[in-house]
Amino acid sequence: MVASGEGGYRLGVDVGGTFTDVCVITPTGDLVHAKVASTPQDQSVGVRNGIAKVRKVLELEHGFDRKFAYVHHGTTIATNAVLEGKGAVTGLIVTEGHKDILSLRRSQIPGGLGAWIGYKAPEPVVPLERTVVCPERISITGEVFKLLDEEAFRKNLADLKRQKPEAISVSLLNSFVNDAHEKQVCDILAHEFGPNVEIVRSSDVLPLPGEYERTETTTTNAVVKPIVKRYLHNLENLLIDDTDTLRILKSDGDLTSVDLAGQTPVNILMSGPAGGVKGVANVVAKNTPYKNLITLDMGGTSTDCALVPDSVPSVRRETVVGSLTVKCPSVDVHTVGTGGGSIAVYNEVTKSLRVGPESAGASPGPAAYGKGGTEPTVTDANLVLGYLPSKLLGGDFQLHVDAAVAAVDKIAKCMDLRTVEAAEGIVNLANEAMYGALRNVSVEQGYDPRDFALVAFGGAGPLAANAIGKLLGAWPVIIPPSPGMLCAYGDATTKLSHEMSTSYIEVLSKITSEGFQAELKPLREGCEEAMKRSLGQSSKVSLKITYEADLRYHGQAITLTIYLNEPEAKSKTTKLHEVIREKFNEVHTQQFSFSLASHEVEIMRLRAKVIDDSPEVDINTIEKADSKEPPTSAIIDKRKITLEGKEMEATFWDRAVLNKQGYNIPGPAIITEMDSNTLILPGHHGEIDNMGNILIWKTEDSEPRFKSSKYSPESAEIAVAEDPLISTLISSSLSSIRREMDTLMLRCAMSPAIREQQDEFNVISNPEGQMLVGQFGSFVPSFLDMWKGTIEEGDVFVTNDVYQVKGAVSHLNDIIILLPIWFEGEIVGWAAQFGHLTDVQGSVPGSMSINASTIFDDGMQIPVVKLYAKGVYNETLVEVLCRNSRLPEWYASDLTALTAACRTAAVRIQELCSRYEVEVYHAACNDLLKRNRAAISYLIENKVGLEKCTFTDFIDDDGHGVGPWAVKCTMFKENGKLIFDWDGTSPQSGNSSINFYLSETMFKMFVGYYLLAVYDPFYIVNDGSHDLLEIRVPEGSILKPVRPAAVSCRTHLLGRIMDVMQALFGQRDTAFRAAAGFSDSPHLFYSGFKPTGEQYILYQIGFGGIPARPAGDGPDCHCLFPAIKSIPTETLELYFPLLIISNASLPDSGGAGFFRGGNAQRTLYRFLCKGEISLHDDRWFTKPWGVNGGKPGARSRKIMHRAPKNGKGEGVKEVLPSKADHIRVGPGDTLEWITWGGGGLGDPLTRPAEKVALEVHRRLVTFEGAKSNYGVIVNPEDFSVNIRETEELRAKLAEEMEAAAKGVTENDRLEGYDRGGSLEELIRKCKEETGLQAPRPQWEGEAYGPHVALPYVKGWYERMREVGYGGWDV
Repeated sequence: MVASGEGGYRLGVDVGGTFTDVCVITPTGDLVHAKVASTPQDQSVGVRNGIAKVRKVLELEHGFDRKFAYVHHGTTIATNAVLEGKGAVTGLIVTEGHKDILSLRRSQIPGGLGAWIGYKAPEPVVPLERTVVCPERISITGEVFKLLDEEAFRKNLADLKRQKPEAISVSLLNSFVNDAHEKQVCDILAHEFGPNVEIVRSSDVLPLPGEYERTETTTTNAVVKPIVKRYLHNLENLLIDDTDTLRILKSDGDLTSVDLAGQTPVNILMSGPAGGVKGVANVVAKNTPYKNLITLDMGGTSTDCALVPDSVPSVRRETVVGSLTVKCPSVDVHTVGTGGGSIAVYNEVTKSLRVGPESAGASPGPAAYGKGGTEPTVTDANLVLGYLPSKLLGGDFQLHVDAAVAAVDKIAKCMDLRTVEAAEGIVNLANEAMYGALRNVSVEQGYDPRDFALVAFGGAGPLAANAIGKLLGAWPVIIPPSPGMLCAYGDATTKLSHEMSTSYIEVLSKITSEGFQAELKPLREGCEEAMKRSLGQSSKVSLKITYEADLRYHGQAITLTIYLNEPEAKSKTTKLHEVIREKFNEVHTQQFSFSLASHEVEIMRLRAKVIDDSPEVDINTIEKADSKEPPTSAIIDKRKITLEGKEMEATFWDRAVLNKQGYNIPGPAIITEMDSNTLILPGHHGEIDNMGNILIWKTEDSEPRFKSSKYSPESAEIAVAEDPLISTLISSSLSSIRREMDTLMLRCAMSPAIREQQDEFNVISNPEGQMLVGQFGSFVPSFLDMWKGTIEEGDVFVTNDVYQVKGAVSHLNDIIILLPIWFEGEIVGWAAQFGHLTDVQGSVPGSMSINASTIFDDGMQIPVVKLYAKGVYNETLVEVLCRNSRLPEWYASDLTALTAACRTAAVRIQELCSRYEVEVYHAACNDLLKRNRAAISYLIENKVGLEKCTFTDFIDDDGHGVGPWAVKCTMFKENGKLIFDWDGTSPQSGNSSINFYLSETMFKMFVGYYLLAVYDPFYIVNDGSHDLLEIRVPEGSILKPVRPAAVSCRTHLLGRIMDVMQALFGQRDTAFRAAAGFSDSPHLFYSGFKPTGEQYILYQIGFGGIPARPAGDGPDCHCLFPAIKSIPTETLELYFPLLIISNASLPDSGGAGFFRGGNAQRTLYRFLCKGEISLHDDRWFTKPWGVNGGKPGARSRKIMHRAPKNGKGEGVKEVLPSKADHIRVGPGDTLEWITWGGGGLGDPLTRPAEKVALEVHRRLVTFEGAKSNYGVIVNPEDFSVNIRETEELRAKLAEEMEAAAKGVTENDRLEGYDRGGSLEELIRKCKEETGLQAPRPQWEGEAYGPHVALPYVKGWYERMREVGYGGWDV
């Protein structure tokens, strides 16, 4: 071989889980492919084998035996290291007080209501035992608040040294504005650990705000860096005779040098999927008339979807790999857990079928593989239906039809279907999931998928493509040549680029052209230098420079990217402002259908990107056919397949022979090739274009599936009964629609409660208002009951009136939009969306005052009114609403987002009615309601016993020293119904806003969610079971207050009813036997005016300990409410005048048990500006109970550390009450807010001692806590268990427990609830243990308010005055 790259042969090589693909482009534009088995133990071996294989073809056919001009490589080496947990042993350095950044994951529990019962948090990429805190602090302005204490830091490193890390990640708060401390830390680490340990700092990897995302990204980079560097070094040596130039594909679809890939391997995590999308852009968009493309890459375990508008793949600024989300540029690929190996599962309780997310993987794989798999998969279903040939991979891989039939038949028998019907159901469900993902990836960016062509690739994509294209209305459906090898083609044709970014946080009006240029210049120069190094200093390749800016309207969460060329970026200040605003408004309108022309625009980040601007790679077109008729030699077989329940004959074609432009292949047909199979449906045809692509078109207009004749309600019901999968498919679509609504809300709203903490929920209902999909119950029936006016097409309703809609909204901050969905002149359903708006008037900023005594103090009530009447916007109403909010711009934007979400749902429901026929849609929805009813009926009958059970829990006080307030419920069966009777609950408060109008509809939904969370967590809950439940709430009680009682601080009761409900179920079924924990959403408001005169209002929800549950330990510092996320520390400091000194879990605050309760969160807020706070929480008096021998969680505490006067001496320490408004704060005052922990489950003396020792190492349990609570002695030198002393101590503690429990039955001891003492004991010890006086009983005062004459209220006061605390069954 010669030693140069002469000849211009370009090679791309992509490594997948099963195969390694090689694509070579010759100087004449020919393509040569090779496919070999991947070698997971060392990917470079598979790469070398693939190159050797393709060399043989090149030498034989082209006489080529030299070096390749270059080798471009897409690799999963970094991805696999993350997914398989085989990265380097890595340490993490963080700012003192913030050790839990990675483990808390912004405190979010994904999933629906009740998901916490089975949720298992993924392990952080670096565990807490290898996380070291550094005593230092930089402020958000870059000033040094606390100098780095080198001596203390070196001492803190001792334990990490003992663990011998291979890499260390450094991520300090606010290092993106000042990296001096990070550099100092890196110098210390280099001295302490030596040159063989990789040190990675966040200010190099991601100099952007958002400490969790920056730390996750930097640490992931550190974890994979040693692995990737070794691999690339070995690969370079292995390919030394094959090329002088090896380049690596990045996640954004461009190339980088080996050196840069080794320095920041986090940028190559999505190298594989990026290659495929880039291949689509290069082979389809650049060589065909179709420039707007949507891609479908279906593999064995999942499907990747992406958008290519105007020939350029969309790029996002984050990459998702497994449970990790890292911030780095990536082709905007959305992944859905549906692939060829996805397993079909039938749940007997809910009578529902789902596909995925479980996968058979490569081993054993689908049953058809004959490797021992027995579960039915999508591949098995396709084989049963006849869509696959008997052999794959050019005849090398035999499929086993009998095994596939046997697997699918298990589903068929469960559903009383024929095997082929079950198989079609599996395939249709998989297609529906991919359809939903494709819609989301397009709609999220403001595009209509019908304006795009669908390109399918990957091994399984072409088989599903025609059906999914039909659902999307995306034509043509394009299948490129060798679709299983498109990633390698993309690797071969893509180009080198380099990108650099910087934080640049400034409102547009304050930006000058000079300042803008000063920020861009070092980015441009750095990119140019990096490109010259990568290309070689002598390279003559021209370079193209582009600039990007991430912007948002001031107050939004999501940023949008605009692109600037060099002349635009160099514009004078006024022109620069015009260009930026015009581009941003255009992008915002594209994505959200509106813009805020006068709203302040804020720049967050700037980027420069330099790209290799050399000519594009050209490939040859194919010969034109003389006739549209393909040669008969292309026919492999003709055999029966099943489509839409009908057996029909399909022709199997050999794609290798369909090699001329113009061939036309009518459906039904299956086109086979070595690495894929393409299904063409009846009524469609495939056409071969000049690049060899198969273009699938509709031959005839396809009618909706069920529109062969007009359905009556009766015939539609019969059709749905005969094909139960129709309902399942519509349920899947409804779930997808709900996700679209969520996506739009989170991207569009401005209130932090919505955009950051995701306090928004939606509902889609039938015409009668019964919820088909949602979470907090349907808002619609209460509206329909009271509304007496007209409902016309184009109407949109708005309200927040708690009493008018009977608690469907529970306080005035929650504003609901209700939209009737019309189709062909009739209402076919409703879409409703509520969101928590930051301010709706009221006596305190944020509109949630504990001192409110009536609803009029809470804020501005909006009776049900039309926001739009026949499509006409009620502008005057909105002006009034916004005028009465402290944050009018946010209010208006949030209303727009709420309405847009409902309209999105309406369009999708209309599509479903058109697709299935409206009567079939209604029949399917009714069937879904019946299924839900049957499932809940089964669980009530079989999992809830006949005995009455009662439970009482408490709200500790009302913010005025009165309490505790009892929440008591008795659950029993009566006349075939499950009754929840809240008799015994305290009467409403007349002086406080803790009241909660409990919506019966919402509580029934809670019951359904909780019951199904254990027995079918994937099931989509609806309102079908409501007639099986009866909710009895006494009027005048704290759960059914009489207007005008205040309700703004109802959050504690909302949480407590969930505690009570789970306790009741736990008494009947051990699967629900969880402790108590952080079920509330306590909150802090901090408001005032900055020295500039700018007003600020911070609303933040607190997080605490999730209860221990049968599934395991309760997560630390989380919340039972679904989806809610914490606000990043750096975001808080960026927009509000404060410093978060500490935000971490508090050791020992979770209740001890065999399963530990989650720890509480301790946060220190240092205020930098004069203002006031409102702070509302609970569980400061009663404790979150433990169960089955588990101990209660720790109480909450709030302490204000006042700044010393004149900066001298000690400041005053004030113990704050649980709930208070108008607490004045000044610069230097520090609030210490400790939330409450979760209760434990099971005997703590039986918890594995090694687990206890590990949690001591992780600083979740103290040495003393391990000893006193668990009887475990941990050696401080190495955190090992002292076995002998532990056994002795546990024996002693067990004896003491046994002696203390004399007279208590074993059943009561193990199944009782430990509240930390009786109410009388808690009252007696209250001042000593909490620093606060015990609350005064409600009955000692006189009832006051509109409820006083009600019989329930009068009877309650009489009884409690007679029996006192004994009146509660505790």
